[in-house]
Parts: sequence; C-alpha cells; structure tokens
Amino acid sequence: MRISNKKRFKTSIIISAILLIVLVCCMLGISAAAKEHLKRQNPPMNESPVNSGLNIEEPKEDAEPASDQGKETPKAGQEGEGDKTNEKPAATETKESSKPVVKPEELPQDQLYAVYNDTLIIGDSRVEGFKLYSGVRNASYFCMKAMTIDKIEEGKTVSVNGKSLSVYDMLDAAAYDKIIVGVGLNELGWNHIETFLEDYGQLIDRIKEKQPNATIYLQAVLPVSKSKNDSDKIHNNAQVYWYNENIIKLASDKGVQFVNPAAALVDADGYLVAEATTDGVHLNAQYCKIWAEYLAELIK
Repeated sequence: MRISNKKRFKTSIIISAILLIVLVCCMLGISAAAKEHLKRQNPPMNESPVNSGLNIEEPKEDAEPASDQGKETPKAGQEGEGDKTNEKPAATETKESSKPVVKPEELPQDQLYAVYNDTLIIGDSRVEGFKLYSGVRNASYFCMKAMTIDKIEEGKTVSVNGKSLSVYDMLDAAAYDKIIVGVGLNELGWNHIETFLEDYGQLIDRIKEKQPNATIYLQAVLPVSKSKNDSDKIHNNAQVYWYNENIIKLASDKGVQFVNPAAALVDADGYLVAEATTDGVHLNAQYCKIWAEYLAELIK
C-alpha cells in the first residue's frame, strides 16, 4: 500500500514538472512575440521604411515638382521642351514649311454647301460615303469602292447619272471651279509609294490640261480608328502619316493645294473618333456631315 502511494507521488511530481516547463516556454514565447510586435510598430530611428518590412514607396529624385514655379512658360506659337518629349506623329499633322496648305475659314451656315457649286470630287469608297451621307448634293462626283489612283489615271469608268464615264469624260463635259481628289486609302499597301506618286502626278497634269482655271485640292488620307490601327499592318496611322507627308510634297511640287479635314474627325491622339465609324475606316452619316462642313471651310 505504501509502495503504491510512493509511485503516485513520484508520478505527480513528474507531471507537475512537465507542466511547469511547458508553462515557462509559453511565457517566453509570448514575451518574444510581444517584443517583435512592438519593434515593428516602432522601428529604430536610423532604420529606413524599406528595411523595416513596410511597403512604403520612397520619393523619386526625378519626380516632377508639385507646382509650376520655376518653369519657363513657352511663348505663343512655341512649344516647350516637355511637350516635344511625348509628342507623337499623328496623321493630322502637317509641316509648317510645307506649302501650299489651305487654312480653314469659318463660313456662314447658309454658305457652307454653296462652296461646293461647280466642284468635282474624285475618290474611293470614302468619297462615295461622302456623296451618300454628307448632304452635299450640288457637287459632281467621280468615285467608286476600291478605286485607286492608277485606275483613275488609266481611264477607269464609273456610273454617273446612268452613264459610264471616265474622269476625263467628266473633265471634258463641264468646267469646274474646284476639283478635289481624295485617294490613297487603297494604295497604303502598295510596295512602292513612288508608283502612287507618279500616277498621282500624271492625273494632276491631265486635270490642269483640261481644267486650267480650276483650283485643284489634294485631300489628305484620313486616319483610321485606334482599334483598326492596332489590328491592321497596312491600314494604320503610321502609313497614313507617311502617305500624307508625300502628298504634301507632291502638292507643293505641282503647285496645287493640300487640304486636311482630319482635325474635325479625330481624337486627341490622332485616331479617327470611335463613334464616327463601325469598321474603323469609313465614316457614318453624322461624321460625313462634319467632314463636309469642315472641308467647306478649307476650300473657301
């Protein structure tokens, strides 16, 4: 009986010792965790936010100042250096030195479409849309889907008032005050732009020969929408810009006018406004009217 009590006593002592050790370990662990927590909340003064483990961004040395003090304001008509850094060539831009370029002149509302009297407009499917939806009924048109400069120059015929006529037939049939040529969209994929410019130059020469009193306008290739630009390796604004630069030079060399109505049709980045088109290229009725009004101001 005494032996049994001694065993129980020893067992109790052992269990108590184990519990005491466990308790001491727990207390030490809690104390260490509390110290770590306090350390994180109050890092040493010489420890940087990055080293303390907190996700805090340090100010960058090249960050722009909050105010504009100390910056030089560009003079009127002169760009600041900061504007040039992020400047992108857009299809709507023209070089100041490139002449002649027609400048827009605001017209009274009742004269907007009168400016198209005795005007012949030559072009492709975009011009065809202009004919159908712009509301300009007093102009004459030579246009067709998939029309290109070589087809026009070679005498391709289209249906005009039920008759099959070439552009030269129309130039022989009436006298025009203004002749507007809008081509280049379907030629963006040509292997050699020199061929496009050669054919274009020959057409201009023929128009001058047949209509010596007419003012000839070469219309810029209009830009495409951003979605079209980003998805098409041929019909994109880089190509449009390149062609327009060459058309400007051609106009200058031939002594005719270059007009670019794109300013009324594009967004701040030079893309054709998304709401103006369903396919990224051709303009809807609303924007054909805007196009017609702005072009009218350019050719006044």
